[in-house]
This record gives sequence, structure tokens and C-alpha cells, in this order.
Amino acid sequence: MSNVTELEPGDRIEIRYRSAATVPGAGEEQRDRWIAAEVKSIDGGRWPLARLADGQLTEVRRYMEWRYASAHLRPPRPHPKSA
Repeated sequence: MSNVTELEPGDRIEIRYRSAATVPGAGEEQRDRWIAAEVKSIDGGRWPLARLADGQLTEVRRYMEWRYASAHLRPPRPHPKSA
């Protein structure tokens, strides 16, 4: 995992999140998923702000696991309200 201080506006990253999924016959299990994002801004003294592929904005915090996006990933879709 890289350090959030390495991020710059325009960087394409993926952020990992864990969600519970119901598995027939096995109950619930945790699944890891990665969501594409683009770093939008970095203001001094604040966490980098990234727009997720689904249009939401999030801060990239120290505890979050992220990685630079692969070249084959499509860019995040623009949020309908920002168009």
C-alpha cells in the first residue's frame, strides 16, 4: 500500500472496500472489491479528495487501502450533476 502523500490531482487509483455478502448454505462472508477513482484535489493539510467511478466523492484516508489503477481501466464516469 502506498502513502496518500504520494497522490497528485489526476492520478487514477483503485480503493479497496469490504462488504458482506450472503452465500447460500454458508451464511455471510466478507468480500473485497476495488472501485476506480480519480484524485481531484489535494489541499494543504487535508486528505486527498477523489471521485469514485459511481460519482461519489471521498477522502483518501491513511487507513484506506488503495493502489494505482491499471492502464486498462476505464476512467471514472462523470457525475450527472457536474456535467
